[in-house]
Amino acid sequence: MLTELYLKNYLMLQETRLSFDKGLNVITGETGAGKSILVGSISLIFGDNLPGIEAFDKDQPIYLEATFNTQDSVELNDFLSKNAIETETELIVAREINQSGKSSYFINGRKTGAAFIRELKRYLIDFHHQRDQQLLLSSSYQLDLLDAYAGLLPLRESYASQFREVKSTLKTLQELKAKAKNQKELSDLYRFQYEELENAKLHIKEDVELQNEYELLSRSLEITELCDEINTDLLEKDNSVFDIVNGHLSKLKRYQHLSPEIKVCAENLEQALEDLQETANLLSNYRDNLDYDAQRLENIQARLDLLNSLIHKHKVRSIEELLILFEERSAQIAAQDKSEKEIAALEKQLENSYSLLKIKGAELSLKRQKAALQLSQQLQTSIRALSIPEGILEIRIDKKAEDNFLISDYFFAVTECGEDTVEFLFSANPGFEKKSLSSVVSGGELSRILLAIKQVLAERLEPKLIILDEIESGIGGKTAENVADFIALLSQRQQILCITHLAQIAARADKHLAIEKFTHAEKTLVALHELNSEERLKEIARMLSGSLSAKALAHAAELLDKITKRG
Repeated sequence: MLTELYLKNYLMLQETRLSFDKGLNVITGETGAGKSILVGSISLIFGDNLPGIEAFDKDQPIYLEATFNTQDSVELNDFLSKNAIETETELIVAREINQSGKSSYFINGRKTGAAFIRELKRYLIDFHHQRDQQLLLSSSYQLDLLDAYAGLLPLRESYASQFREVKSTLKTLQELKAKAKNQKELSDLYRFQYEELENAKLHIKEDVELQNEYELLSRSLEITELCDEINTDLLEKDNSVFDIVNGHLSKLKRYQHLSPEIKVCAENLEQALEDLQETANLLSNYRDNLDYDAQRLENIQARLDLLNSLIHKHKVRSIEELLILFEERSAQIAAQDKSEKEIAALEKQLENSYSLLKIKGAELSLKRQKAALQLSQQLQTSIRALSIPEGILEIRIDKKAEDNFLISDYFFAVTECGEDTVEFLFSANPGFEKKSLSSVVSGGELSRILLAIKQVLAERLEPKLIILDEIESGIGGKTAENVADFIALLSQRQQILCITHLAQIAARADKHLAIEKFTHAEKTLVALHELNSEERLKEIARMLSGSLSAKALAHAAELLDKITKRG
């Protein structure tokens, strides 16, 4: 419930603080007095951007603040709690617009964002103006009304959540299948390459090792001859290297006791003789074990040809890069296998989720059908009470989904809101065919139908501030009285802030505020204040006849007295 509105430096208001009560709060004033300033300020507080916003003093910021009592609002308090906003029974929502036009928003004095303020708005306020009337003409809004009346919003949200899950799963599955299809030819190629490389049984540096072995085997005869030649020169022929060195050593040893340097040289020659002998033995053994194997040479050549062909074929430079390619193909094949398993699992998941979605959709449709009959009967009763005595209203539900629909057909036909479309059909006069609201209702009739809807839903919704902004378009006389009675009845369940030109509505107010425009020091100002009983009598007289004549005042007194007696 709105308890207070504080406006500073806004349009023609320098500063004002207004309090509001439960029930019906009415704002009246002459045409052009600026009654919609209050409605505009509330819209601004909750994130709307209206044209023509100016500061009273252009050197100072605009500050707008609304205070609400949240004691009876369970859904609102749950929303605040989920967003870590602590409040006992009072919530203060404010907006400041600085000189450059930049806005700052506040909740209980703490800065917040415009998006959060706009989300908060639906828990606090229900605007009823021309835009709402146009909304009523849309099928989606009519569906919202039916679901709110039937208490189906939790089930609808459950359906919507399932809808999004199934749609997301379907999209993922389609993407996986498309990817698998696009990669099928590549996948076949990868498998062939993998098997080819796996059969080759590659190992690191194999080509280098084989090349060395091939060179060794192909030159085995030359190496054998060289070993024989070296052994002959070192040991076997007359005047061999060994004999020459040994002879020099024998001569040098005669003088080694005369000089340390000669002794070292003699020892080096002795070591050289040992190394020559060991080398000759190694060469001899190697020569004896060196065997020319033509078959092995042929096998190595074949293996090298295979390795070189693989390197050339796969456009790499070495066995190492072939092995890297092998690992890549292995990973790609594993990924493909995993993708096929994911596709199978997703298909199963989709089947189960889609079945559950259709169950929820069918349940939602069935409950809507039952609720539509009750709502249409209640609305028809209320509409007739609002001076459309022969009005007939019917709610038609068209189910778009069929049992044999494929998933793709299903999502083409339905929305997150369910499998149904809703259409409100209306006829104001007997004998005329019921048609959609947009085809048959006038502005005044549409306003009254929307008012009837709010009255019917009032019992089923949490308390909010309902703002009625000059809804009396096109009505007067007995119809005005009926509308006033209806608004008064609605105000017993919901707080109402009503801007009106109708005396019949103003007379039913629990709190009556008047707005007046005047000029001071060549500046236009607006004043708002609560009327006492005498001021109220004069204001209603003005609304009835445009004057404060004795007859007008008597008429106003009669109207107020009549309402007082009716209670």
